[in-house]
Amino acid sequence: MSKLDDIELRSEEVQDILTAMPHWMVRWGNILLLIIIVLLFVFSWFIRYPDIVQTEIIITTQIPPEKLVANSTGKIAHIFISDKGVVTPHTPLAIIENPANYKDVYALKNLIETLDINNLDFNFPIEEASVLQLGGIESAYANFEKSYLEFSINKNLKPYLIDKQAQNFEQIQEESRLQLLLEQKEIASKELTYKRTELERHKKLFDKGVIPAQEWESKNVEYLQQEKNINSLTSQITNIRSSLNDLNKSKKTTLLSESKDDLILKRNVILAINQLKKSILDWELAYVIQASIEGKVTFLQIWKENQNITAGDNVFVIIPENNNFIGKVKATALNSGKIKVGQRVNIRLANYPDREFGIVQGEVKSFSLIPDKENNLLIDIDLPKGLKSSYNKELLFQQEMSGTADIITDDLRLIERLLYQFRDLFKRD
Repeated sequence: MSKLDDIELRSEEVQDILTAMPHWMVRWGNILLLIIIVLLFVFSWFIRYPDIVQTEIIITTQIPPEKLVANSTGKIAHIFISDKGVVTPHTPLAIIENPANYKDVYALKNLIETLDINNLDFNFPIEEASVLQLGGIESAYANFEKSYLEFSINKNLKPYLIDKQAQNFEQIQEESRLQLLLEQKEIASKELTYKRTELERHKKLFDKGVIPAQEWESKNVEYLQQEKNINSLTSQITNIRSSLNDLNKSKKTTLLSESKDDLILKRNVILAINQLKKSILDWELAYVIQASIEGKVTFLQIWKENQNITAGDNVFVIIPENNNFIGKVKATALNSGKIKVGQRVNIRLANYPDREFGIVQGEVKSFSLIPDKENNLLIDIDLPKGLKSSYNKELLFQQEMSGTADIITDDLRLIERLLYQFRDLFKRD
């Protein structure tokens, strides 16, 4: 029994020794834990890394390639360019068969473009255009020809000139007659004054009985006759002045009619020119396949003259030369608020594996202020080094190269990310 008690007693003593932790161990353990916590905070302050917004990207040029589509169905009448040829804007590449002769249409277009409609003396060589084969443009040209001939005849023959010359001549004649009558009236007025004086003198003599009544009456008749002459001259002067007034009105009416006809005829010819230009443009849109930008032509399939083509067929592509590259990105709304202008972008192209060729670096150039209908943010990526990769390889450009883009957003400290997490937890509580 005593042995059993000793065993139990010793077990309790051993147990006390084993469970009792030394003070130095507690103290240094706390210090070590504090150091670890401080180091974690220090490292979380210095450790920082960015978020990455990953999206798809299309590499194209600043001026996108132009795809030329046939707008009419028919045979290809003429092809003016070979594959990989370089063209300038507005260069005809091919013409689809149509009733018009393209040489005649372009000859007419050149003639029309030389007209200065702001100058009233512009001339159009009707005789040069009389034998042109214009097809569907004929009606517009016929209307222009009619309007131009009316305008030209009015300008050259001046139908109102004869009326204006006759009116001016008549005005000169009437003014001369008026001046003559005014002079005659002035003389007659002086004669009337003398006759009045003479009549008064004879009246005194008649009152004294020096002259007979017959002589006195004769002098009265002479005086009245002179008054009658003056009244007649006054009436003629009034008539001439009325005639001059009517003549001035007639001249103004003639000038107004002339100006009105000139304006109407010029307006008609300008409208006819614009309508003709529109008809030529419609013809070009329907039957001419032409470039609107400068670049290199690529045939989308083998095309030959007399080959049938259908409206809507893709015929050529114009690829701009010496053009800067740009990346087009559609980023989803998620994390798009972190995207800023100037941020670095790592681009991995699908047809150039990044392990072998490296990545292409770019930066955010601009982005749309509002998302599109699919709630995507449209972003333009600038490529300062072009298609030179991180492995110092110059990648061959192909239109609309696809790949993935990693937009590197602003760095955040690790401690900031932890604090954001705790803040979210407190807000939820």
